[in-house]
Amino acid sequence: MISHRGSSISIVLVQYAVIVLGTLYVLFLWLMFYYHNDRTHDERLKAEAAEHLNLSVIIAENLRQLADRAKAAGAIYSSEQQQGGEVAERLSRLLASDPVFNRLSVFDGRGQQLFASHGDGLESLPVPWLERLHEATDVQVNQPFIPLALNAAEGQWPLPNWRLPFLVPLAGSDGQAMLIEMDIGYLVGLYHYIDLGQTGFIQLLDVSGRERVRADSSGVILGGETLTPAPGGGTRAVYTSQAGSKLYQSAFHSMPQHGFTVVISKQYDEILQSFRAGQSRQLLFNGVMTLAVLICVFWMVRMLHGQQAALRTLQQSQGENQQLIARLESEHERSSRAASTDHLSGLFNRRQFIEVASRQLVEQRSRRRLLAVLFIDLDRFKSINDTLGHRIGDLLLQAVAGRITRLLEPGDEAARFGGDEFVVLLAGSRTEQQIISWVDQLTQRLSAPYQLEDSEVNTSPSIGISICPRDGQDVDSLIRHADAAMYSAKRAGRGRYRFFDPSLNVADVQEFYLEQAFGEALAKHQFVLHYQPQIDLDSMSVTGYEALVRWKHPDFGLIYPDRFISIAERSGFIIGLGEEVIALACRQLAAWGDEGLDTRVAVNVSAIQLSQPHFSSMVLRQLAETGVETWRLELEITETAILEKESMAIASLETLRAAGLGVSLDDFGSGYAGFAHLQSLPVNKLKIDRGLIAQLSNSHDDSLIVSFTITLAKRLSLRVVAEGVETAEQLVYLRLAGCDLVQGYHFSRPMPAEQVAEFERGFHATKVNAE
Repeated sequence: MISHRGSSISIVLVQYAVIVLGTLYVLFLWLMFYYHNDRTHDERLKAEAAEHLNLSVIIAENLRQLADRAKAAGAIYSSEQQQGGEVAERLSRLLASDPVFNRLSVFDGRGQQLFASHGDGLESLPVPWLERLHEATDVQVNQPFIPLALNAAEGQWPLPNWRLPFLVPLAGSDGQAMLIEMDIGYLVGLYHYIDLGQTGFIQLLDVSGRERVRADSSGVILGGETLTPAPGGGTRAVYTSQAGSKLYQSAFHSMPQHGFTVVISKQYDEILQSFRAGQSRQLLFNGVMTLAVLICVFWMVRMLHGQQAALRTLQQSQGENQQLIARLESEHERSSRAASTDHLSGLFNRRQFIEVASRQLVEQRSRRRLLAVLFIDLDRFKSINDTLGHRIGDLLLQAVAGRITRLLEPGDEAARFGGDEFVVLLAGSRTEQQIISWVDQLTQRLSAPYQLEDSEVNTSPSIGISICPRDGQDVDSLIRHADAAMYSAKRAGRGRYRFFDPSLNVADVQEFYLEQAFGEALAKHQFVLHYQPQIDLDSMSVTGYEALVRWKHPDFGLIYPDRFISIAERSGFIIGLGEEVIALACRQLAAWGDEGLDTRVAVNVSAIQLSQPHFSSMVLRQLAETGVETWRLELEITETAILEKESMAIASLETLRAAGLGVSLDDFGSGYAGFAHLQSLPVNKLKIDRGLIAQLSNSHDDSLIVSFTITLAKRLSLRVVAEGVETAEQLVYLRLAGCDLVQGYHFSRPMPAEQVAEFERGFHATKVNAE
């Protein structure tokens, strides 16, 4: 009991000691806070007061020096007058050489003007000024002073507000006085570098305490609230003044012999602004420290008072922590499972499948077993989704996932990559024949009807298969090759599967890759134009070029249009490709125009482009944005483009023809359009298909079709272009037949834009030499 009691007394003493020490620390902290604040407050005011007093002394001394210069001018006048010299001339020279004073006048004892440097000066001195000159005891001879301001009863101030006068009683002159006026702006300009803050300003008061000048760092202040009280007795002091509800600390320096007092004033709020900001920070710090001490004291008291209770609480906390850890592990497992699972189908997502498949691949290769990757795409899924709704589409995906899962064996995995794409990994010890049997079974299961709510849905899978190690050594390659094989299966028909085979599927795979890369190629501007010249047979000069698109592929190099135009038309990229070609042609025409080459360019237009309702406005917009004249762009259309969308195509072409563009009918002779149909088309050129030109020679019994075509086109006022000219014999025949323009390898292959200028120079030189 004694031991327990002694321990209890010790704990109580320690508790009291902690409380006392904490209280003493808090008291010391706040006493130091108030002591430091009072000291800093006073020091800040004293420092500002000392600075303002020094500044007022400097300004007063500057004014005294100006007064001395005014005194010197008065002495010069008195001396010249006594000696009988030319006073006016001497004073004028004095004023002209002085940068401070700009006006000077002399008055007799009755205040009447005797001399003035400027014609608009005062004719007589105000009465209060005369009384001060003659009666005031503080006015001394040759002692300049600033005259009193006039009140309302004494009249208006006789001088402009921007002039500061000095009145100098002249010695030995029967009461004469000199009035010297100084520009206030000059005086204020001397102190523009002084930082008085936002509320600080300088005042110049006369002996009656009336304000004559007020200025701050930005210049002269006109008007302003009156500060009360005015400066008291003495030559210099610091006092508190007030304007309305605002308190100012004012410091002044007085020179009564010159009749002025300089006052520097600044609001207490601005002077103490930095102090109060620091005070707020210190107050916050003290509050935080006090709170911290109180918390520490409270915590230590609680700790000492309840050691046993804290131990029991700790034991309970450990139990709760264990439960929390178990719950967190469960949540982490659930979230990891959710992050690795497709929420709709319950299968793995792409990321988790690749991770699992990589482990399976290593295991299968270590056991020298085959591993197959199946890429599955549902046929007609988009149509089902659009027709029956997204809910039926989601139910179909879930049903497909269920049928795939039920066929899986231990070691197999399945995933949904997105949309209607599923990927299956077949592991285990299957042979290639067993893999084929499993895929046959999967195809039958997935092709069976689906009963979804009240709808019966029919679909089938297109499956691509790649096998490790034959078709790839890593998961990414296997998936990519299975995807390519699936694309080949889909092209072969619905409900089919194909193995990846590079020797058999090269064309399909490359076409698949090109289609996949088409969107990126348009975004990265991988398409370029090559230009083939068109030669006028009459003048044998270059009159224009046909723009032929090429795909500058980063892997396959330069790809010609016969490999990707059909892909673009089938996949819908032909619209974007057509706009890109027209934009490239317009920019090149603008660049050639800047270089002085005013030529025209013909661009091929597909039937799909021509069927777009905004095609004509797109073409005209491109021309307007690049500043290219409409006659420099020509569109080449095919016969099928007119026959398929006749009304819309003709309307667009008529709009463009009216705007000044040329339109030529390309590949004439390879389609179905005849001359009767040509009469209704808005075209101005006809291009004979290269297949007809290839049969020509220069004998008189050659193809009559070409000559008849040229003759009939002439009767329809159409210019004729022959493409595919490769020999001199063909050129001779076409010239004799009356053809207007030719193009082909006989003159030049299609070339990049950078080579056109060189070709033009070489062709012109060849023509000159031939002449």
